[in-house]
Amino acid sequence: RARKLKHRMTKAGREPMSCSTTHIVPLLIGDAKRCKAISDALLTNYGIYVQPINYPTVSVGTERLRFAPTPYHTDGMIEDLIKALKEVMNEY
Repeated sequence: RARKLKHRMTKAGREPMSCSTTHIVPLLIGDAKRCKAISDALLTNYGIYVQPINYPTVSVGTERLRFAPTPYHTDGMIEDLIKALKEVMNEY
């Protein structure tokens, strides 16, 4: 599922961070307020929970969204996420 999500993000023009070697899929945002706003919008508008990771967990300027796909996330769910992510990131 992580490999599929990384592939779909890349295809959609949202390259996940290459530091990920586990099922965690980090997407660099680079701004704490924007990161939190995107996370909030995904949850509020689409029912998609994703963790915003901000300072002091990561350095300032490396803020990211932390996706954790599981075997229970279907291809359809991944496609819905990609569509929602495109819309929200264009807004913010």
